[in-house]
Amino acid sequence: MIRLEEWVDIVSMRKAGVSISAIARELGISRNTVKATLRRDGPPEYHRRQKPSKLDPYKPYLLERLREFPELSAKRLFDEIRAQGYEGKISILKDFTREHRVPRKRTVVRFETPPGEQAQCDYAELGLHEVRGVPTKVYAFTMLLGFSRYLYVEFSDSCASDAFLAAHARAFAYFGGMPRRVLYDNAKVVALEHTRSVVTFNAALLDFAGRFGFRPQLCRPYRPQTKGKVERTIGYVKDAFLVGRTFTDIDDMNTRVLSWLEEEANIREHGTTGVPPAKRLPLEGLTPISEALPWVPSRAPAPLSAPNRPVFRFETAPPVEVRPLTVYEEVCS
Repeated sequence: MIRLEEWVDIVSMRKAGVSISAIARELGISRNTVKATLRRDGPPEYHRRQKPSKLDPYKPYLLERLREFPELSAKRLFDEIRAQGYEGKISILKDFTREHRVPRKRTVVRFETPPGEQAQCDYAELGLHEVRGVPTKVYAFTMLLGFSRYLYVEFSDSCASDAFLAAHARAFAYFGGMPRRVLYDNAKVVALEHTRSVVTFNAALLDFAGRFGFRPQLCRPYRPQTKGKVERTIGYVKDAFLVGRTFTDIDDMNTRVLSWLEEEANIREHGTTGVPPAKRLPLEGLTPISEALPWVPSRAPAPLSAPNRPVFRFETAPPVEVRPLTVYEEVCS
């Protein structure tokens, strides 16, 4: 039985045009396993089994080596125990040693991503606002396509997983398709655990990613600059859209932000690329939205068959008195 992470990799690589043989080679699995996985209607049902492993006799040696030299690579350890008679695969060794190894430090290099390769996503808290006399947290979901800098923004009063994933679906509908990878920070709706040696993705995100055919990635811990494009974008949204404006409710915010995206943000000349994002969007080559597998959240998003500019509405807008939320200068101060 393949793991949920492997299912996401197989589905997303196949949608990106990678051959079955190439997928099997990269993931270290058989072609038949890849084919069987692609025939599935959804993610695998995983049941943990306790059974003997070929690695068991070598575990004490591996732990001792990593206690002394925690930066030893999995390949180095694999070569050492293979010389001692180990006949298993390196993937088993990687799974066992991941939480005990310390990755070597690498130089961060800023780079431009090719078309359709990556989107960067963030979910920022914008502070408390009184809605009908009740303090309500407001959140901003932003997704930015790395190549074109085409932007999607929506606001919510929830940071729950369903709301987060439904915002993804609306963003993909707005873009007209899905990128091959989405880069995140370390929010709990993305990863339950992310240290220098262990990554445990939220199962709901992995299920969603497999259905929409993209691979989730996390920024390195304590290195927010690896998600710098969208971090700068949040500042841009606050400065150019939020500061100095008042809103009656979250539905009002979302109606107005869609107009702002169409009339300003996505048609302006971008400061880095020198080209309006709307002109670079057709070059992204995104995976068509029609190729996504069915996904049903608790609160259904806008129809995925909608045109590039779907109308956004909350199913249940929060009731408010006839007075605005606080001015967003307070949020951004």
